[in-house]
Amino acid sequence: MPKSERTEAIKFLRKYIIGRTVVAEAVTTSDDGGRLAVAYEDQTFFNNLVETADGFSFDLTALSRGTRFVKGDRRGFLAEGTLDAIRVYRYEITERKSSGELVGYARYVASTNPQHDPFSGTCFLSRISIAGGEFVVEDTQAGYCDFVSSDGSFRAVASDGKYRYAPKRGKLVVYYQQATFDVDPETMRRTRTKDKFPLQVSREIDFTAIETDSDARPAKVRRAKGT
Repeated sequence: MPKSERTEAIKFLRKYIIGRTVVAEAVTTSDDGGRLAVAYEDQTFFNNLVETADGFSFDLTALSRGTRFVKGDRRGFLAEGTLDAIRVYRYEITERKSSGELVGYARYVASTNPQHDPFSGTCFLSRISIAGGEFVVEDTQAGYCDFVSSDGSFRAVASDGKYRYAPKRGKLVVYYQQATFDVDPETMRRTRTKDKFPLQVSREIDFTAIETDSDARPAKVRRAKGT
């Protein structure tokens, strides 16, 4: 009997992903035809794994810290806004009887952003597979979100992504590649943007290995002569 993709995915989630936290290296992107630059880093936590009769669900909580820069006339890029926010997404996946594939969606649940959040109300069509010992997630945005342009207006943009979750020496490493598309709100036609996104690499934090001051051995103090 062939192995169930659902069973293998849940096993991988339990062993390598759920309950773990990864931190991404800081990256800088070029948006809106080079008129915007964004510098940011993410910290992501995975929890709330729930098994169902034909699938599973889990939550992804991302803490983002970053700054948006606008290209000035003569002084280079100027800081224009913050990207600081905590967002929660929920993946709900089903193993299809017709194909054995794991498909479903990831939906925006909540954000701490006090302003309008670009991803508010968004949903992604998701496909999950196990390939080469990695847990692979391919997200295709349904509809579009609101990206800020250099002039302060909003652009209808779809943001797709591919995640590769890989265990390296017992620690989780996540590789993420983003691609964006301008969307015609009337026809929903997508056109690939010229925005540039480097590969983002996140590595697991081992909180138990962090040594606190109370655990550290006190340093020896050499007393001066005559005291």
